[in-house]
Amino acid sequence: MRKSVLLPALAVAGGIVGLLVRRVYLATGFEVGTGLPIPHAPALWAMALVAAAVVVVLAVLSAGKHRNFDRCYAEAFLPRSPLGLTLQLAGVVLLAIGGFLALAHWVQSPLSAEGQRTVSVAWAGLGILALLAAAGIYFVVLKMRRGQPILSAWVTLPGFAGCLWIMSNYYENWAANPSLGQYLIPMLGALLSMLACFFMGGFAFEKGRVTATLLCALAGSALNLMALADGLPLADTALYLGMTFYLLASASALADSDARPETAAPACSAHCATCAGCAPMGTLPAKEEKKKSGGTAS
Repeated sequence: MRKSVLLPALAVAGGIVGLLVRRVYLATGFEVGTGLPIPHAPALWAMALVAAAVVVVLAVLSAGKHRNFDRCYAEAFLPRSPLGLTLQLAGVVLLAIGGFLALAHWVQSPLSAEGQRTVSVAWAGLGILALLAAAGIYFVVLKMRRGQPILSAWVTLPGFAGCLWIMSNYYENWAANPSLGQYLIPMLGALLSMLACFFMGGFAFEKGRVTATLLCALAGSALNLMALADGLPLADTALYLGMTFYLLASASALADSDARPETAAPACSAHCATCAGCAPMGTLPAKEEKKKSGGTAS
C-alpha cells in the first residue's frame, strides 16, 4: 500500500483506538465524589501505551530517505486526489467555524468588576487567526490546483493560530487542572499540530524537513482524535477536527509527492521566471536569478 494512504489510515486508526481507551480512562480513572485521579489506574497506563505506540509506529514509518523539496511549497503539498482535496476543504470549513466560535466565546464573556472580560484575550486572537488560517489554506489550495504561484505568508498562518490555540486553552483549562492525565493528550495534540504547521510552512522558505513534518502531522492528527473523548467545547472540537483533516490531507500529499520522481517540475513551474514571490523559495532558474539580481543592483 502506498504511504500516502497507509500513513493517514494508521493515524486515524490509532486515534480512534486511543479515543476509546481514553473514554474508559475518563470514566474509571477518577474517584467517585472527589474526582481525584486514582494512582496507577490501569486505564491510564493503557492510554499512555496506546499513545506511545501510535507515535512510535508513525515515527518508524515516516523515517527514511526522502526527496529534497527545495523549489516550492506546491511541489510538496499539491493535493492530487479528490479525497485529499475534500479533506483540505473540510479542514478549512471547520477551522473557520472554530475561529468564529472562539471569537464569539471572548465577545460574549462577562465583564469583571474592573471592566475586563473574564475570558483571556487570547481567545479573540485565536478566533481572528483561525479565520485567517482557514482563508489562507483555501487560497493556497486554490492556487496550487490552478498551477499558480502562492504567497508564502499564507502558509505560516496555521502555525501562528496553533500558538494562540495552546495559549487560550492553557489560561482557561489546563493551568487550573490538577490532573495531568486529563489535559496531557489535548495539550500534546495541539502542540504537535502547531509544530506540524510550522514545519509545513518551512517548505515555502527552503527549510523542508519531510520526516519531522510527516511525524508531527500524523501524530498530531492521532492525538487530536484521542482528545475528542474529552467532550470539548464546540470551538475546540471544531479546531481539533479542522486541524486533523488539514494535517491528514497535507501528510498524504507530502507522502505522495515524496514518492514521485525528483525530476518532476513543480506545479507552478510555468510561472517561476516571472514570479517574484517564488524567488526566496529557490524556484527561479539560475539564469533568471542572476538576471533579476543584476537588474535590481543596477
